[in-house]
Amino acid sequence: MDKYEQFLKNIPIMPDVATKVLTFAEDMDEVSFAELERLISMDPGLTAKILKVANSSLYARQQQISRLQTAISLMGFKAIKSLIMLLTASNMFSQKSLSPFYKYFWQHSLVTAFISQKLCDMSGASRIREESFLAGLLHDIGQMSLYESELNAYDKIMPFINVDEGKTCSEETSMFGVNHREIGRRIMESWNFPQSFSDTAGEHGNLNIQSPHKEMIVIVSIADLLTSVLHEIDFSEKMKTALDPYLKYSGLKLEQLNYFQDKFMVEMKDDPLFQECKSLFRL
Repeated sequence: MDKYEQFLKNIPIMPDVATKVLTFAEDMDEVSFAELERLISMDPGLTAKILKVANSSLYARQQQISRLQTAISLMGFKAIKSLIMLLTASNMFSQKSLSPFYKYFWQHSLVTAFISQKLCDMSGASRIREESFLAGLLHDIGQMSLYESELNAYDKIMPFINVDEGKTCSEETSMFGVNHREIGRRIMESWNFPQSFSDTAGEHGNLNIQSPHKEMIVIVSIADLLTSVLHEIDFSEKMKTALDPYLKYSGLKLEQLNYFQDKFMVEMKDDPLFQECKSLFRL
């Protein structure tokens, strides 16, 4: 048996609605817009949650939003796509969300996703803002598969994850014969996600990025690093060294990243969508 297959079995099958929505072109015409509404309507639970978020303060309107068509129009396709993925992910893993690993995993993944969005704005890459959000949310998906493969085995690697990517991958390979980046790529491919997602899962934290989607992978890699130092006063020399090649490629300056240590999480406390996401994952 291929060494990957046992780990792929530990990840749920991505629902059709989510995978089909990812294939929709973003310059949607009326036909594809109607098809999107039809697809979402097939899942009453998903429809109800989208309407709930649409009626939150983030999308507040004078009248209650009761129709899916109205919600899609107000939120826009990119936001709808991100929301569907968030809701799908929270449903797929809801039974295990209370474990310490899963709480840590989704906290890190959500913060990485929101930081990725902000970095896109700061670096002039707004065109890939929502895609980077989703890539950030799912970049470490391979960790789930490894964690599920053997009871308590992944606990030995926990001190390294999101602190030292190279050390994490080497420890995973030593223990499982595969690391979370390799298996993450395979999971994205098995879900038929766009190449940008599988490449981000497979190459984040890598200094020798081969993917044509390097810009997104660099953004997510910076966000991934920043999540581990949000509560520190300043960047250590080790962190500066890790960030440097990514900053050179993105055009971002180290001083700009001080915002994430000083203000980002404070602002997130007042961000309705971030708080809604935390509720979805029971964080």
